[in-house]
Amino acid sequence: MAILGRLLLCFALWHILQVCRVSKFTNVECFNIDESFTNFTLCRLYAVKRDVVEMSLRVNIFRWPKRPVSMRLQLLKKASGYKPFLYNVCQSDVCEYLEKRNHPFVNIILNSFANRTNVVRCPLPREIILEHFRFPVKVLDLMPLPSGDYALFSTFSFEGKERALVKVYFSITEYR
Repeated sequence: MAILGRLLLCFALWHILQVCRVSKFTNVECFNIDESFTNFTLCRLYAVKRDVVEMSLRVNIFRWPKRPVSMRLQLLKKASGYKPFLYNVCQSDVCEYLEKRNHPFVNIILNSFANRTNVVRCPLPREIILEHFRFPVKVLDLMPLPSGDYALFSTFSFEGKERALVKVYFSITEYR
């Protein structure tokens, strides 16, 4: 009986001390840097519930280049403005990455919305869609981030010029 009592006490203490996390998107911005390359037809957040926000994006690619398109993912944290935080990853060829899946940080980000998008492998479709994507709370188990405001900037470029930019802002709040 004493062992059972200790187990129940340990379980109760673990449950009380467990940290809960609330994570949600706070803003999204999409930029057509080169309007002859892309056009964002949808770029917005939808408040589903008080703590649940969904993101939807639609972008049309007018002319897919013959040369590789590179992608840069930057994770930033807000501290007197947004400052670089942990990751600044540049993939020189998006199609090569989609074939090999060889970067852990990029894998975590792209796998989190794999079932909400039509981007699977190359050739990429003319219209790229991401619909009703909620903040992937399970990502925080793989990549634990402290409380705060963050941004994830995705820049797409080819021939040495930036062509499109997506800025996603989110917050993480811990409470007991």
